[in-house]
Amino acid sequence: MNNKEQERLQKVIANRGGASRRATEKMIEAGRVKVNGVVVTQLGTKVDVDAEITINDQPVIDNKEKYYFLFNKPRRVISTMYDPKKRKIVADFFQDVEARVYPVGRLDYDVSGLIIMTNDGDFANFVMHPKYEFLKTYQALCDGPVSKEQIRNLLKGVIIDEDYKTSAVTARMANYNKERNHSIIELTIAEGRKHHVKKMLAAAEIQLLKLKRTQIEFLTDEGLEVGEYRSLTPHEIKRFYGIYHAVKRKGD
Repeated sequence: MNNKEQERLQKVIANRGGASRRATEKMIEAGRVKVNGVVVTQLGTKVDVDAEITINDQPVIDNKEKYYFLFNKPRRVISTMYDPKKRKIVADFFQDVEARVYPVGRLDYDVSGLIIMTNDGDFANFVMHPKYEFLKTYQALCDGPVSKEQIRNLLKGVIIDEDYKTSAVTARMANYNKERNHSIIELTIAEGRKHHVKKMLAAAEIQLLKLKRTQIEFLTDEGLEVGEYRSLTPHEIKRFYGIYHAVKRKGD
């Protein structure tokens, strides 16, 4: 009889800081997780809390210290911890960090900008949860002039994914370069479907050339060069929880 404490596999990995629970579930289903040397693909499998666990044959060690970073991801970098095509991934930039930190949410391969990296599974799940709707701001380099009507459409709402209406929280024309015939639009969204901003711009008939995320709530890319990261302060971490509670009280 096994008298050891047991938990669901995805919870054990998240508690150790191996990955968020949602990311872990995908890795389990893909056959990338082993427990005591045996591949586990069944979600909800209970394991000993001190079991030997590996992801992609790399041990998931319980690291009590929690790490939180703001990373300015370059373009052509995958915001995952593993890529079968061997392309550059965000983990490559954190080789000197003792813990296995992973991205909170995603940024497309061809999109640069801010992404949070952590080994705190609870914090990652909190920030990623769709009901909290944390604000994310983007700058879009677009081909040709963008009209006031197109900006208004982004604010009023456009249809993406065939039948889903979505609108920008804010949207404005930041700059127009007449010589290059390029526009820069700045827009903020509170949602995060796959390719969300790209789809919004396409629905507004705006030709996107390049996209970057410049802000996550109060966190900005100021002073953070592309490819660099910095630690979040304890105050910044607490502010995320504070933002949600403030919004919740307002809505009650």
